[in-house]
Amino acid sequence: MSIYLTLGTYTNEGAAGLVGPDYSDRRAAMDAMHNSVGAKLVDYHILRGQYDFCVISEVDSFAVVASMTLMARGSGAVDNVVTLESVDVEEIRSVAKGVQYTPPSG
Repeated sequence: MSIYLTLGTYTNEGAAGLVGPDYSDRRAAMDAMHNSVGAKLVDYHILRGQYDFCVISEVDSFAVVASMTLMARGSGAVDNVVTLESVDVEEIRSVAKGVQYTPPSG
């Protein structure tokens, strides 16, 4: 399984659900969404700065994390979503040892 980090911002409507009288437990909602597609919610954070939240997910494929992101964006509650995949640098180093590359010459 791969680890993905999803950063995003809440729209005004989404932010109201965090603190308004109809408070919505976003961690519980993220956990339920992950469980519905066989993914694991590793962690969820509210942030200060350019992004409002970070969701860390363990999933079988990018298609799974992309589908969760599309559902959240389609609801109108989130925007400016960026998804990053965590990589195993040791695996990359191992593959890189066999790469044959000739730089362009001018």
